[in-house]
Amino acid sequence: MKPLFRKVQVGPEQSFSIRQDAVPYFYSHWHYHPEIEIVHILNGTGMLLVGDGVSNYREDDLIIVGANAPHFFRSDPQYFEQSMDLLSKSNVIHFDPNFLGETFMKLPEAVSLSDLFSRIRKGMMIRGEARDQAGVLIDQMRQSSGIDRVILLLKVLKIFAGATDYTYVSQTEGTASLDEQNTKRIDQIFSFSLNNFTRDITLQEVADVANISVNSFCRYFKTHTRKTYFQFLLELRIGHACKLLAEEKLSISQIAYESGFNNLSHFNRTFKSIMKMRPNEYQQLYKV
Repeated sequence: MKPLFRKVQVGPEQSFSIRQDAVPYFYSHWHYHPEIEIVHILNGTGMLLVGDGVSNYREDDLIIVGANAPHFFRSDPQYFEQSMDLLSKSNVIHFDPNFLGETFMKLPEAVSLSDLFSRIRKGMMIRGEARDQAGVLIDQMRQSSGIDRVILLLKVLKIFAGATDYTYVSQTEGTASLDEQNTKRIDQIFSFSLNNFTRDITLQEVADVANISVNSFCRYFKTHTRKTYFQFLLELRIGHACKLLAEEKLSISQIAYESGFNNLSHFNRTFKSIMKMRPNEYQQLYKV
């Protein structure tokens, strides 16, 4: 899938970018950039795609995406409803992996950073104590200037490099090419899928969205994502189910239906296949 190249703006007296976004919803196109991206979610829930992986994000999640790794943030549907008084808010950092110079990255003391920068091409969600410590430093960084900003960023990266409580979004380390011709098609496929995954979708429907034949669509999607469209669709549905299970507001059978499954047994089998645990076991993880 060919994502959109995005230019990250950096101030004339800054070596990297840090900002706070406060908007009704997050909706970024399938894109990539040469900068590493760190996102600390302060408010909001939604879905995150990195490379060939799908995950959810919620308040206080901390995500780091590698250089040139294609990714996509999209808020949950309720955030797009004008009648809803909801806010999506995050602290966002972009920095070039060599912002301190290539010589610095070749120092023996920087080996852990080189390893980190390689691993985060999969998209990494930092959890536990490392997330809490880094979140505080990122907030301080936004208020700081000069060399203090650089020192704080290095402290954050040191925490990430030593973190043991994290998960990857993608199964593979992916980077994008500079070919942008398929950007519109992929945006259309993703948007259609995210808006409709809770109902039955036919290959003809999504092929029509991509404006190609069904056979061409199947080859196209499998070639670029290493999975079939229906595998991708199941991951979207299970990701949504994980969010509902964590909220503990619905029964498992209701969650199966709300996530696009018409058969509870099929839901349970699919959930265990993807998440390596049963739905009720996953739900227990979020009980205090």
